[in-house]
Amino acid sequence: MSQDNIIGYVDPLITSPGAKPAVKVSCSRRDTFTSQVYRLGAGFNHPDGPPVSHRPVEAIPQQTHQGRPQFSRIGSFARIPSWGGILLERADSVSISFWCQPTLLQGAKHNQFLFSSTDNSQQTGFECFLDQAGVLRLRTGVPNGMQEVILSANLLRYRWYHLLFSMRSSSGTLTLNSKAKARDIGEPGELFEERHSLEQPLRIASHVPLTIGSDSHGCRPSTKPIDSGSFNGKIEGFRIETRSSAGHIDTLLDMDFSLDIPTDKIQDVSGNEHHGELINGPSRAVTGHDWHASQTGWTNASYGYGAIHFHDDDLDDAQWETTFQLDVPKDVLSGCYGILVDDGVSTDFIPFFIRPDPNASRTPSVALIIPTLTYAAYANEHLHDESREVHFPGDPDKKDKYFQTLMKRPDLGISLYDSHNDGSGTIFSSLKRPVLNMRPDYSMWLFDGPREFSADLWFVEFLDRELGPEGYDVITDHDISEQGAPLLKKYRVLLSCSHPEYPTYRMLDAYAAFLGNGGHFMYLGGNGYYWVTSHDPGRPHRIEVRRAEAGCRTFGLPPGNWHHSLSGELGGLWRSRGQPPNKLFGVGSCAMGVGKGAGYGITDEARSKKHLSFIFRGIESDTTIGDFGLVQGAASGDEIDRMDYGLGTPKNAVMIATTKLAGGHSDEYMLFNEETLYPMVNLHGTTSDKIRSDIVYFETPSEGAVFSVGSINWVGALAWKAFDNNIARISSNVLHEFVRRSK
Repeated sequence: MSQDNIIGYVDPLITSPGAKPAVKVSCSRRDTFTSQVYRLGAGFNHPDGPPVSHRPVEAIPQQTHQGRPQFSRIGSFARIPSWGGILLERADSVSISFWCQPTLLQGAKHNQFLFSSTDNSQQTGFECFLDQAGVLRLRTGVPNGMQEVILSANLLRYRWYHLLFSMRSSSGTLTLNSKAKARDIGEPGELFEERHSLEQPLRIASHVPLTIGSDSHGCRPSTKPIDSGSFNGKIEGFRIETRSSAGHIDTLLDMDFSLDIPTDKIQDVSGNEHHGELINGPSRAVTGHDWHASQTGWTNASYGYGAIHFHDDDLDDAQWETTFQLDVPKDVLSGCYGILVDDGVSTDFIPFFIRPDPNASRTPSVALIIPTLTYAAYANEHLHDESREVHFPGDPDKKDKYFQTLMKRPDLGISLYDSHNDGSGTIFSSLKRPVLNMRPDYSMWLFDGPREFSADLWFVEFLDRELGPEGYDVITDHDISEQGAPLLKKYRVLLSCSHPEYPTYRMLDAYAAFLGNGGHFMYLGGNGYYWVTSHDPGRPHRIEVRRAEAGCRTFGLPPGNWHHSLSGELGGLWRSRGQPPNKLFGVGSCAMGVGKGAGYGITDEARSKKHLSFIFRGIESDTTIGDFGLVQGAASGDEIDRMDYGLGTPKNAVMIATTKLAGGHSDEYMLFNEETLYPMVNLHGTTSDKIRSDIVYFETPSEGAVFSVGSINWVGALAWKAFDNNIARISSNVLHEFVRRSK
C-alpha cells in the first residue's frame, strides 16, 4: 500500500439507522471505484483462529463512484476572516506585536509562518516566517510585487520573545524590536532593535483573512501533498495597532487567547469584534510567558494561560470532500460495519459503527461496548517511527500495508502516543480522518497480531455465535459519554472489549450507576479505565488526554499543563483522581510486556465455592487455562491487570485464577511506574509479585456481578481454534449465567 492506494473514512464514524453519513475517499490510481457495505465479524486471518466473516448488507447494493486523490493540509493555526485589513490603506504605519516561544527552529522542512495576510493576486499585505534554517524573514507588498527582508534577530528554541514589528507605509521602513525573556535565573533578559529601509512605499493593506501560526493561502484539501506552513511554538497577546500621519493611534486587533479556552473560538478584545477561529486543534490551556508555579491550572488562574501552542502536524479535521453519502437502512442492526472500496488495484475496508435504534420496539438485555475513545487515542500511532523522539524498535517484517501507508501519508496525522515534530506531547486526537490502524485486518507491528479494533471483532464473532446477531446491541464509548447512565438502564449485561483504556468521567459514573442498579459486567480486557479523557459532544470526533505526573506513557507534559482545555478537569490517571478501575471492576493495570504471554492457574478458593461452579462447567478437570492464544501465545499478555484490595478491589472479590499459578510472566514484562516506590527493585515478571493477571469475580448488594479477566490478550485466546477452548468456555459460561439472572 502506498500513498496512491485507495483509503477513506466515514463522517461521522458513529451513525444511526436512517442516517446519511458522508463517505470520503481518496482514489489516485483509477477514475472510478466500487463500494460494498458489510456487517463485520472476525476480520483477522489466522490459521488457528476463526475464518474471516463479513456479511454483505443486502439493502445497500454495490455502487460505482468517481474517484479523486485527496490530501489534507496538516498543521494548526488561527484564522480571523474579517480583521479590518483594508483600513491599513489609510494608516501611515502599522505595528504588530506578540509574545512567541519557538519550539522547532530547524528540521521543520518548510517555512513556519508566525502571521500572514497576503493577497497574491494583488501582491499586497504582509507575512513573517522562519525559514528552514530558523532565520526570521518578513515579506511585504511594494509597488512592483512582494519584497522580502532577512531579519537579524536570532531566536532560540524554547525562549520567550516579545516581538514588535513596525511598518511605515510612506517611507518604506521596517523596524523590529525584540525583548528576550530570561529562561532561568542565570540568564539575563535581552533587548534588540533593527531597522530596514525598502526605499519604496509599502502596500500592506489586505483584503484576505489574517492567519496566526501559518500562512494565509494554503488550500484544504488538495489533490496532491501539501506542505504544512504552520509554526511550531507558542504565540500569545497578538495585537495590531495603526498610526495616522497626525499621530493618532487605533487598536485594530487585540487577541486574548485566555478567553473561551474550551472552544475553537478566539476573542478580539479591542472592541472591534474581529473574532476568529482555530483550525486543526492547537493546544490551549498551556503555560504562557508570564506563567508562575503558583498557578497550577488554567481554571482558577488569574494569569499565565494566554498562549496557544501551534504544531505543524496537528490535524483535527481532514476536510476531505464527500465522495458519496451512505443511506443507512432504518431497520439495520446495531454493530460494526465496513465499506469495502476497490479501485481494481487496491482495496480498503473503511469502518463505521451503527448505534441501536432508540425507538426500537425491543431492546436486547446484552450490549457490547466498542471502545471508540481508545481507537481515537491510538489513531494512526507512529511509535514505530524511529525518526521521532519517542519510538519502539520494530521488526520490518511485521510492518503491514497500513504501516507503509502511514509512513508515506504524513497528512493523516498522529496519535496521542506520539510526540509532535517539535518534541512536545500531543493532547488531542481526531476521528475525522482515515484511521488506518482501525481496520478489520490490521496487524499491530509490535506484536505481529491484531490489536484494538481488529482484535475486538473476535468479540463480535463470539457474540454472534452465542446470542445471534439480534441477541445483543453494540454501543460505543461515545454513546455512553454523551448519554450517560440513562443509556445503560436499557441493559442488564454489559461486555467490554479488549482495551477500554480511555473513559470519561461520565462513562465511569454511568458504569457505577449500572452496577448499583444490579447490572452484570464482563470486563474482558486489560489496561482499562486508565487515563482521564475529555470528550466534547459538540465536537464528538475530538478527544483530549493530558499525560500528567504518572502512568505508563511515552511522554509527560510539563507542570502547569495538566488540566484539560475541553473540560477543565485535572488530567493524568483516574487512579490519581481517586478512581482506580479496581473499585468498579476489581482489577487495575499493573504491567506490560511484548514477549510471550502466560496462562492462568485456577485457584483452590474458586474451586471450593459452590456458587462459582457455573464458571467451570465443561472444564472441571482443567487446572490451567489460556496457555495458548492468537496474540503473544497466551491469554495473558500485552498490558495486564491484577486485583489489589489496597487500590479498591471489593473485599468480597474472589480470585478465580492468576498467572502466578501457571508459571507467571517473563522478565520481558515490567511493572508500571505508578506501582513503584523507593527502593526501585523487583520490577520484572519473575521478581515482582505485582506483575500478574488475575481473573476476579464479585457480586454487588443490588444482585449484580462483575467478572474481570485482567488482560488485553484474553480475546486472542477466546478465538483460538475457532472458540473451541477453555477460555471461550468460561466466557460463554459467565455470559449465559449473567443473561439467565437478568431475565
